[in-house]
Amino acid sequence: MRSAAMRRTRRPRTSPRRMSSRARAAGIGFVTLALLAGCGSHLSESELAASQGALSVPTAVAAAPGATEGQAAAAVPGAVDPGAQVPVAGTGTGTAGKPVAAAGNAPGKTTTDTVKVPGTGATVPVPSGPRDEIVMCSFGNSSGVLGAVTGPAPVANAAWASYINAKGGLAGHRIRMIIADTGGAAANAQAIAQKCVEQEKAVAFFNEYSFGELDGAIPYLKAKGVPVIGSIGGAVSSDHSIMVFNPMNGADVGQAWGFVNTVASQTDKKKLGVLYCQEASTCAQQISTFSKLLPYKGLNIVYKAQVSLVQPDYTAQLLQAKNAGAEVMVLLMDSASVGRIARNAAQQNFTPILAGTYNLGIQATLDQGPIVNGLILASRTPAYSTSPLLKDYRDSMAKYQPGKVTGDVGAGAFVVGALLEKYASTFLAKQTVTSKDFLDLLYSLKDEKLGGLLPGITFAKSDDRTQTNRCIAPVRLENGAFVQRGGFVCAPDWKPGT
Repeated sequence: MRSAAMRRTRRPRTSPRRMSSRARAAGIGFVTLALLAGCGSHLSESELAASQGALSVPTAVAAAPGATEGQAAAAVPGAVDPGAQVPVAGTGTGTAGKPVAAAGNAPGKTTTDTVKVPGTGATVPVPSGPRDEIVMCSFGNSSGVLGAVTGPAPVANAAWASYINAKGGLAGHRIRMIIADTGGAAANAQAIAQKCVEQEKAVAFFNEYSFGELDGAIPYLKAKGVPVIGSIGGAVSSDHSIMVFNPMNGADVGQAWGFVNTVASQTDKKKLGVLYCQEASTCAQQISTFSKLLPYKGLNIVYKAQVSLVQPDYTAQLLQAKNAGAEVMVLLMDSASVGRIARNAAQQNFTPILAGTYNLGIQATLDQGPIVNGLILASRTPAYSTSPLLKDYRDSMAKYQPGKVTGDVGAGAFVVGALLEKYASTFLAKQTVTSKDFLDLLYSLKDEKLGGLLPGITFAKSDDRTQTNRCIAPVRLENGAFVQRGGFVCAPDWKPGT
């Protein structure tokens, strides 16, 4: 299937005759798809590490009135026939999505100039051709156990591009979204970033979903002046680079306050037991920052242990936490491990409140069943599965990525997208959009609340982005649903617009 899919979807510009010898030698290639879908990665983890490849995902296709879906797909170079199976890194199994006809103004809509009418002072509008597409890239870890944590992000990125293209694009510019799996390697992130910028002409990176591998790309992107707009917060470096513009709760100090305020705003318990993962370096980094904020409102850690996400049993650690008097178990873990922790605790008649962060805001947590009812979480956004403010996210996933996983880190893509859409007509209404145009847009934001999706954010012109957003929406899992419990709760030293 791999070779057939590659032949079917290769874009003309990336044929061997037109690729540089350096790219050919490295084996770096993009695959163009009609929508993000397919039957898993076409490269193994070892092949990915060797090739440092990436995947290109053009989204909604503008169809002429009356055109069939097949005709619409055929009109786009490299488009996939509706229903065809196409391999995509880290997306599971399924069939390729169908091309989507744009409503109203099609993406890449025609712009107009004016000319003077001879012999008069009048001017008339004349078409000057479609606006250039905007190429955006997104990369992250879709491999292994951490790929399950990031799962909602890449499919949401593709869904947002389909959604915005169906509305006419950003200020008339069609979005071409490129999705790439880093395989967890910083070297892959750097290679992907370089290929996106230099060969695909990407002007921005969208909702990156990496862990520590973002570190490999930041120096290159800073040198090129290409912004990263949005992040799942899996890399602490995303809070410490002038090129990363994450409007949601920050990966470093913001998440630390998120742990504190999750507990302080939803319970009166003070004694904390902590279990955190060993698979991602950010787990230890975030717990370290969190610990430095204590004691806050009397909270203190009575037990702490680093464990594995794939550990089959946590009874030993839970008994130690119970003996230490823990009333709340703070968990920097994934959904499956939280389910095992809850079951192991119940077997020992240990009934602490379970608390976690936004990565647990995902269907996989609900799938653990009633044993995790009462779990309290920090959410970066209003509750993704129930808030009216995120209806566009839920509807777009159902329409463009049906059956794909949803969650907080996916909803974040639509918060980032809403920011760009709100200000596109001011900063992006031109023939060709550059990275500087996006930078100008982002630095224009002052105390931005985005209708309740954000608490009021401003981006500082420095590498220190820890003050951008130190707020969370408290959420509790009740009867199989994530229920928001009040508005944003923020760090005591944070003010909107700082």
